[in-house]
Amino acid sequence: MQETAFDHSELTHPGAYPVLRDVSPRYSDLGPDGMISATGITRWFEDVRVAVELPAFRRLIEDGEFGPFRVLLAAQHVDRLAPMRWDGKYRIGVGIRRVGGSSFTYGYGVFCDDRCVALGDTVTVFATEAGPAHLPDALRSDLAGMVLDEPDAPAVHRPGPERRDRATYPFATSLRARIGDIDTNRHVNNVVLLSWYAEGIAALHDEVLTPGWGGPSPEIAPTGYRVQYVAEVGYPAEYEIGVTVLGQGVDEEGSPTVHYGLGLFLGDRCVGLADATGPRGELPAEVLDAWRPAR
Repeated sequence: MQETAFDHSELTHPGAYPVLRDVSPRYSDLGPDGMISATGITRWFEDVRVAVELPAFRRLIEDGEFGPFRVLLAAQHVDRLAPMRWDGKYRIGVGIRRVGGSSFTYGYGVFCDDRCVALGDTVTVFATEAGPAHLPDALRSDLAGMVLDEPDAPAVHRPGPERRDRATYPFATSLRARIGDIDTNRHVNNVVLLSWYAEGIAALHDEVLTPGWGGPSPEIAPTGYRVQYVAEVGYPAEYEIGVTVLGQGVDEEGSPTVHYGLGLFLGDRCVGLADATGPRGELPAEVLDAWRPAR
């Protein structure tokens, strides 16, 4: 089976993006391998997304012509394409991949010089107190000036209904939400949530390899995630992250990879889903097969 990264093939040159911003790596962006982690990249995406200028929509809000609203994430993807050193000079490109009735999708590219080293996107839902709402014309006008030139809109990744069943996941680890995890929408922040999924996979690696103090080898940490938000993830609460191995394959260079499936549960209720892909490294194929879903 050939594992492929998320399809952003049209977005690997900085000229594809209407907005480019410089970014300076922070020490907290580094993973155990000394490179910028997928969690760190997700934080960069959040920073540039919040900084995007939407002047018409901003005027609408300032004029008091619009009532209370929230801007919520419904899904996000991040894919680190190459090791990203601390001392690199990085730029992030951002644009709009799709505009729907009540949602829109940002696309991102991270560049070191002109080389694309990471890609991603986020699906954003516009909501009022009544739920998802039609995008205001002022917001549509702002978004129209940022549309990316690509032939096809991205497909939304939707795991099957079996992925919401706790029994799908042969391994699980528990986490408790902390007050510092909560964002301005009073949800667990999207960057924190992705780190929870990373925690779940690291716990599985620890179980498989029993490495002891210091955790599993950073060379087997996933480099790509697809996250789908199912329900609100808040505080205070105890959550369980279920992990399974969905498959094994190879990347474009022929190196072995692993495809993980994850589910976030509040009791028996699924509140989040994720897929992750990363190098297999020293993980034995036969051991990984033992963590596949029961058939």
